[in-house]
Amino acid sequence: MLKFTNMFFVLFALSLASSAHASPITGTNSGQATRYDVTITKVELCQSATCTAPFVLGSSSKVFDIASASVGEEVGKFIDLQGIPLFQTWSHVRVTMSTSFVISGDDGTCKTNGGSGARGAFLAGAASGGAVLPATMQLPNQATVQAVPGLGGFDYSTYGITQTDGASQFTMTIALASPYTCKGELPRIDVKFDTSQAFGHGGGACTVTFPQPPTVTITAEDP
Repeated sequence: MLKFTNMFFVLFALSLASSAHASPITGTNSGQATRYDVTITKVELCQSATCTAPFVLGSSSKVFDIASASVGEEVGKFIDLQGIPLFQTWSHVRVTMSTSFVISGDDGTCKTNGGSGARGAFLAGAASGGAVLPATMQLPNQATVQAVPGLGGFDYSTYGITQTDGASQFTMTIALASPYTCKGELPRIDVKFDTSQAFGHGGGACTVTFPQPPTVTITAEDP
């Protein structure tokens, strides 16, 4: 029996017990994202960080609001954990997703103000106060991020992200807290997703808003 609660597209869903905290990007401001839509196209289980021979857990295009309390149930339908090969040890999960996100957020200085950003670019927000409107935001190109004052040393690989500037999709590869071997009985896993710092801006201006990394907490129980 699998139990999923407020889950971030099963990114760490095979850890036996862990707590993963993705801090806001250094040099930026962050705040609550009350909506955070991501489009997932594939979730794979890997035996190493290079993921040369992955096992596909789910493969289709599906949008998940990871700030929603009901996301766990939706993700549970996307992932087929029952097909995991027995007696093989897995150490990483790789997720393929769109570089485009729909986000509503306010970090106390800047907020989303509707609109849609160009691929690979930042999206201008507005000063905090009044209505917070959902905006279509993009994962900024690596070169775009590095051009922001204070972020010149930023590298997406720090977050397990593999991205090509201008691409429509990217991958995120995450090491499990403990290697997992399926021996015929799957654990019951409780995963919680925190979007309290998942929206932000950088460079001291509301013209530079973008998605911030989320926080995921996972616990496991005997079935």
